[in-house]
This record gives sequence, C-alpha cells and structure tokens, in this order.
Amino acid sequence: MRNNKILKRRRLNSSEEGVAATVGTIMALLVFLSLLSLITNQYVPVWKEDTEAFHMDEVMTQFSYLKGNIDGLIMNDFTDYPMYSTVRLGSEGVPLFAFRTPGELQLGLDNNMWFNFTEAGTNRSFAAKGSLSLSVANMEYEPQTFVYENGAIILQQSERAVIRAAPPIRIEEHGDDFLVRLTMVDMIGAEESMGGTGAVGITTELWSTTRRTVNNPDDLTIEFTTRYPDAWETWFNEETEVVNITVGEPNGGLSTIAISIDDVSSIIYTYAKVNVRMSM
Repeated sequence: MRNNKILKRRRLNSSEEGVAATVGTIMALLVFLSLLSLITNQYVPVWKEDTEAFHMDEVMTQFSYLKGNIDGLIMNDFTDYPMYSTVRLGSEGVPLFAFRTPGELQLGLDNNMWFNFTEAGTNRSFAAKGSLSLSVANMEYEPQTFVYENGAIILQQSERAVIRAAPPIRIEEHGDDFLVRLTMVDMIGAEESMGGTGAVGITTELWSTTRRTVNNPDDLTIEFTTRYPDAWETWFNEETEVVNITVGEPNGGLSTIAISIDDVSSIIYTYAKVNVRMSM
C-alpha cells in the first residue's frame, strides 16, 4: 500500500515575524548610518575645504579690485567720484551637514606711515594711516587674513605673512644715487567692523591729492607701523636695492619699520586722502 505524505511548511508565529522585521530594520539602519558616516567623515570635509579655498581666491580678487579702484582714483585725480566694490565675508556651507564659515571685516586706523625728508635745511613730514582687513576662521581650509595697508595687499596664513600686491613704492638705483617714487594713501573715515557671511559694500572716495618732486634732498626716511613686519622686510629686501632696514620690537601688536636712504637724487611723491565707508 502506497503511503502519500503531505508536507506542510511551518508557519512563523507572530513573535518570530516581529523579530525578522526588527532585524531587517536594524540592517537597513546600519547601511544608512554607514553611508551617512562615509559622507560626513570623507565627503563633507573635502567639499567644505574646496568651498573655503574658493572663497579665499574670491577675496583676493575682491581686494585687488579695491586696490585698483583706489589706485585709479589717485592716478586720475578723480575727486568727489565715489567708487564701489564688494567683499564677501564668508563661504557657503554644505547643505544639511555644515554651516557657512563667517568672516570679519575691519577698518582700522591704528597703523601709520611717516615720510620724512630734509629740504634746504627744513624738515618735511607727511603721515598716512588706515588699514582694511578681512579675517576668516576657516574650518577645513587654512584660516587666512587679507589686509590692505599702505597701498599693498598682505596675506597672512598661520605664522607667515606675504605681500601679494606690491605697494606704490619704488626705489631705483641710478649710478651712485637713488630715485624714490612713493604714493601715500591716507585712509580717513570711522573705525568699524562687520561680521557674518554676506557681502559688504566698500565705497572709496578721493578727497585730495598732493604731488611734488624734490631734487637733491639732504636725507630721506620712510617709517611705518604694521602687524606684518616680516612681510614688509622681505619685500623691501627682494624688490629694492635698499639694505638699511630697521625693524623695531612689537608694541601693542604693532612693529615699526624704518628705512633710511642716503644719496637720494630725487623724490617723486604723492599724498592722497581717501575716504572709506562700509555698508551692508
């Protein structure tokens, strides 16, 4: 006699079905968390670093426009002709993962430049002041500060500062004598600062210029205070023939640089007053 057996599949009870669903949910969460961890630990820092680096390049371009505006006003004697430029304070963030990186723009009047020479036994002296700086505390890219002072653009990064755009100072050797060309930018206005991530408008207006040529002065001294003495000393040593440069000890964060030049045949100088205003 043939035995016919019917095989029945064992059905899971409700508790076993719940365990299976829970395990499946946990596995899905683990996969999601692994993917999220990969994004936050690997992809987001690289994205943020690229964004901050792009912003620093953008700031350099914007400071160059600012310097170009001021130089153009002085060169063409465009008084009462305001020029407008912008500087973006911070960089964009990474949506859902990282905030924007803020920056702080400051207009300070604590640094000065003195230009002294003796003409026919009479001492002549001019003084200029003012600096505009943007400090950005980048999170992934190197924190940087851009500064416009004495007609130059300075970049500070870590403990090192370099001059990225040269100041309007030229010291040319002609035989045994020197020809000195100098433009002093005296920034006037109110000390102020603005922080955030948006763009700040900067209005520059030339108020007055004084131009003169002095032949055969008895002596010449150029002095100025700065927070970046190494950058200035390096620039003068590399770009001019002058070697008698003295750097004073810092006082309140400012160092004094003194440049004495003998055997000067002529001085061609321009003294300009530039009004600077910031607005959001």
